[in-house]
Amino acid sequence: MELIVAEKPKVAEKIAHAIGDDVEKKVYKKISYYEVKTADGDCYVAPAVGHVYTLVEKQKSSGYPTFDIEWVPAYEANPKKAAYTKEYVELLQKLARSSDVFVSACDYDVEGSTIAYNVFRFATTMRDGKRMKFSALTPEDLKSAYEKRAEFDYNNAYAGEARHMLDWYYGINLSRALMSSLRSAARYKVLSIGRVQGPALSILTGLEKEIRAFISTPYWELTTKITDVDFQNVKGRFTSEDEASLALKNTDDDGKVSLVEKKEQKIVAPPNFDLTSLQVEAYRLFKYDPSRVLEIAQNLYEASMITYPRTSSQKIPPSINLPPILAAIGKNPTYSDFVKKITKNSWYSPVQGKKEDPAHPAIHPTGQAGKLDGPDKNVYDLIVRRFLSSFAPVALRERLRVEITSGSEVYSASGGRIVEKGWTEFYGEYYTTEDVELPKFDMGAHVKLVDTKKTKKDTKPPKRFTQTSLVSELEDRDLGTKSTRSVVVDTLFKRGYVDGKSLEVSDFGIKICDVLRKYAPEVLDENLTRKLEKETEAIQEGKVDKDAVIKEGKEMLIQILDKWKTHEREIGQELVTALKYTEQQASLVGPCDKCDKNLRVIHMRDGRQFIGCFGYPNCRNAYPLPFGAFVQTTDAKCKDCQKPMVNIKKGKTRYTMCIDPKCPSKLKWKKSGTDAENNKPSGQGETNIAKS
Repeated sequence: MELIVAEKPKVAEKIAHAIGDDVEKKVYKKISYYEVKTADGDCYVAPAVGHVYTLVEKQKSSGYPTFDIEWVPAYEANPKKAAYTKEYVELLQKLARSSDVFVSACDYDVEGSTIAYNVFRFATTMRDGKRMKFSALTPEDLKSAYEKRAEFDYNNAYAGEARHMLDWYYGINLSRALMSSLRSAARYKVLSIGRVQGPALSILTGLEKEIRAFISTPYWELTTKITDVDFQNVKGRFTSEDEASLALKNTDDDGKVSLVEKKEQKIVAPPNFDLTSLQVEAYRLFKYDPSRVLEIAQNLYEASMITYPRTSSQKIPPSINLPPILAAIGKNPTYSDFVKKITKNSWYSPVQGKKEDPAHPAIHPTGQAGKLDGPDKNVYDLIVRRFLSSFAPVALRERLRVEITSGSEVYSASGGRIVEKGWTEFYGEYYTTEDVELPKFDMGAHVKLVDTKKTKKDTKPPKRFTQTSLVSELEDRDLGTKSTRSVVVDTLFKRGYVDGKSLEVSDFGIKICDVLRKYAPEVLDENLTRKLEKETEAIQEGKVDKDAVIKEGKEMLIQILDKWKTHEREIGQELVTALKYTEQQASLVGPCDKCDKNLRVIHMRDGRQFIGCFGYPNCRNAYPLPFGAFVQTTDAKCKDCQKPMVNIKKGKTRYTMCIDPKCPSKLKWKKSGTDAENNKPSGQGETNIAKS
């Protein structure tokens, strides 16, 4: 009897119905599993629910360094959050007692193999292990994976275990070191840092310091309009206003076309998506952050509509039978004309990218249909159009550059237009260009210059990263994995190290980075992180022993922490100073309307809070706040009284309010008949912004 273990319940159901004709659904404590008769014999198909085993300390402590850890069921490690996993483990143990062959049908990557390996060794006593390898959850793919099941992928599992242990060692010990330093200065705050989080914070902090130190310098541009087209002086930026003024003086009211240069450019279709390029493109088009894109892609994968999303590949291997996929997609009226064009011309060789992943192909549709709306529909449509575009011919773009000589000065404009749509027709509105289509200009023709002017501008600092561009940067630097990079970015937000759509590093985040650079620069060292990543990849390839990699990582960490302990008190004092400043800045509400000082949020020991003035006791201006609520300051002003607005969060209730309980808007709101007593927050007058 075989026990086939899937990573999630939905996948278990799909596998059961794909591999056998006789499927009997059974239930154990509300968990569905399946008894299946196949050509090779009977089997069980049962789900795990992600990581049902996790790493914990054998003896709980709060000190560091600590390395004595073990795998335990997740429900034992975290009874509150992981209690639901207990029945899944019990089911797997029960089925294992009457099985003799274990088959992993978890995702074919390091994480999936680790999930299966832990079930294999901790929930069963079986010794014979097999592996189903698939990149799509279609019946055809799953049946083929079952028929071709291979030996269990131990190297993937060993690499996964090594990565988990190293992440635990570094994440727990370094985070405890930070918090222990803070406690030595009589303060407490949840802090964290890790193997990838450290270099990521360092990258952001370096850019943030560059932005803050940036000093704008003025420059001037000369522009003119010719037949409603903007032309610019070919000298570009003038750093001297006198020089710009002289060039303007040397420009006449008319000119002569002195250059018409045409070039034809072939634009090849982009390859099919890997995870990072999908995240980048979905952000560009829809402004979805990386974690959201991965979540959507995972949903589409589990619905059998696309292939496995956690891939680094931009290639579709010849082994994948593409015509049936195209035929299935062609049944959708949205794509039918494109598919007809592909099949009519026998365009069956998609563009292949440079990036490879031995485990999975590039993300592409499977041909399976499903009802979608909202973000899921957007991302699916993007993946399908990218897939179809990869079969289409190159697009031809005509580039045009025109120069106009006026007096002793030359002005130019560049433009372009698509002369043969090629693949851009398939990509539709997702193909965007900043090209301006220029009108016809004849060599030697005389033209009129209109609105010739000199404009002063200032140089701008470099742009901050977005969540998506940081994920892409981490990939370019070989830091983290395709699955963990977006998690690292999320953690930087949770810890208060960064904020905003454009990732601005907080003063506290900068201080954390400065302290690490001073006392433990290895934590920020990209080379150290990259080295450990490369070694875990070598484990996958069977080139390195996992225990040797874990031992090496542990020894490096011990050296870092030994040095840290000798400076713990100094580190604590530096962190407290930074934390106090950050808290003070975060509490600022705005200028006081009674004096020249600032208003701030003041917290009392008994839980009360209010807004008071820094000028106290000379200025006693104050405003009440809801008892026990979380208050966040904003830059917004009340439309009625121009006083500051604050965000309030109490339980599940969130709203924005003017700080003044006597604000005219609140009086209007009360007069409108709204039941203020039932709706106002505790300890505060009526709000003037509806609850969200």
